[in-house]
Amino acid sequence: YFPGGKYSYEKHFAVPQEYPEQKVSILFEGVYQNAVVYLNGEPVAKHRYGYTEFTADITRKVRKGENFLRVTVDNSLEPNCRWYTGSGIYRPVHLMVKPKDGVRPVKIRTVSIAPAVVEVQTETEHAAVEIWDGAQCVAKGAPGVIEIPQAKLWDAEHPNLYTCRAELLDAAGQVLDCRETTFGFRTAEFKADGFYLNGEKTFLRGLNRHQSYPYIGYAAPESLQRNDARILKNELHCNAVRTSHYPQSQHFLDECDKLGLLVFTELPGWQHIGDAAWKDRA
Repeated sequence: YFPGGKYSYEKHFAVPQEYPEQKVSILFEGVYQNAVVYLNGEPVAKHRYGYTEFTADITRKVRKGENFLRVTVDNSLEPNCRWYTGSGIYRPVHLMVKPKDGVRPVKIRTVSIAPAVVEVQTETEHAAVEIWDGAQCVAKGAPGVIEIPQAKLWDAEHPNLYTCRAELLDAAGQVLDCRETTFGFRTAEFKADGFYLNGEKTFLRGLNRHQSYPYIGYAAPESLQRNDARILKNELHCNAVRTSHYPQSQHFLDECDKLGLLVFTELPGWQHIGDAAWKDRA
């Protein structure tokens, strides 16, 4: 991760023979900013914003044997951040290989907490859904409305989380693909006299959190992202955190859920409302 400017990253990688029969994509967790992704000299993805993840689908472009990946990054014309003006790939990059007809992204919406009901949505046909409480499966069904008996609520002292597992099975019942998503049950309400979590008045004690570190800037690994959440919770005794002023690493947010930190996750903007294109990105 470099000072503001133009940079490019290049990598040669070999693809096994079976990969072109799968859905192959490259997931970028964060590139700051104006990224263009090329595979074997052909552009396959663009992403302007620097704080949100994006995916380059290379299923139709990848070839057997050696491939050449190039990513260009340009923050030379837009040093638009008063707290940091770096440039480059600063979060992990993943090569994703899944069945072409695998499980598409899963969306979970909490319908109610008494009884505890969730609505699980996915575009994948014939998906099977399981809800897990740790190592115990507590509910099964198809995508749609699922009730979870005797569900436990999430709060700062008891951060109870459930895992939704959406699976695609073959005719023999074997799992072809699987996606897992964690979620919890809670109510959050602001009233004239304060904040109420699960109906109980709760004093919010928290801090703002930036993702910049000495000597490495934004390029902090998962271990440091999670450690910041542990410091906030266990050493500073906070129960809330604000991600000033942008979407932050999913690893940090996941650790907040796990430890019991309420999070004010901010949209990609600070002290500014822009034009239609800005609003679309926001």
